Amino acid sequence: MDNANDALYEMSRLVTDNMKTVSALGACRIVLGKFINAALPHLTTLQRAEATRSFRQGVEEAMSLMDDVALAAEYHSAMLELTNTVLAALGQELATRE
Repeated sequence: MDNANDALYEMSRLVTDNMKTVSALGACRIVLGKFINAALPHLTTLQRAEATRSFRQGVEEAMSLMDDVALAAEYHSAMLELTNTVLAALGQELATRE
C-alpha cells in the first residue's frame, strides 16, 4: 500500500508544481498585456514601426533557437497567438494615423 500512496503523493506533487508554473505564466501574460496597453499609446508612429521591426527580429531569433527542439503544438500556437496580438496592438495606431 505504501507504493500506491507514494505514487499518489508524487502525482499530486507534480500536479501542484505544474499548476504553479501555469499560474506564473498566466501572471506574466497579464503583466505584459497591461504593459503593452499602458505603453503603446505613448509611442509615435515611427517608434511603433521601430518596435515592430525589433519585435519581429527578436521573435525570429527566439524561434531559430528552438528549431532543433521538439515542442508541443500548443507551444507554437501560443507563441503565434501572442506574437500576432502584440503585432496587432503595435499596428493599431499605425492604421489609424495613416
